[in-house]
Amino acid sequence: MPENATLWDLVTDERIAIEAVSRAVDAYLAEPTTQDHPIGPDHVLDLAAAVAAHAFAPATMVDAEADEPARRMAVRSALLMTRRLPASHSAASPRAGAARPGCPTRRRRR
Repeated sequence: MPENATLWDLVTDERIAIEAVSRAVDAYLAEPTTQDHPIGPDHVLDLAAAVAAHAFAPATMVDAEADEPARRMAVRSALLMTRRLPASHSAASPRAGAARPGCPTRRRRR
C-alpha cells in the first residue's frame, strides 16, 4: 500500500470494513472532538483532525441549514479521504503512537 493511501484505499483493499467507517461517522457526530477512534484491526483515526483537514466538511458541520444526511456525508467524505501514516510509523517505530500534523491516522500499537 503506498504511503499516501487514503482510508478509502484501505477499505477497497479490504483492510478496513466500510461498517467501521460508518461507526466512526456516528462517533464523530455524537462527539465532534473525538480523537483516538479505533478503525479496523490495526488503525486509530483522529476523527476531529480528519474532519478539520477536509476542504468542506467543517463548513457543512457549522451550516445551520445543513441537515443530518448532509452532515453525515460530509464527515464520511472527510474520513474516507484521510491519508494513513507510512509503515515507518507502525508499532515498531520509535515514534509509535505519535501522529504527525496533517496525518490523522496511525497504526494501532499492539
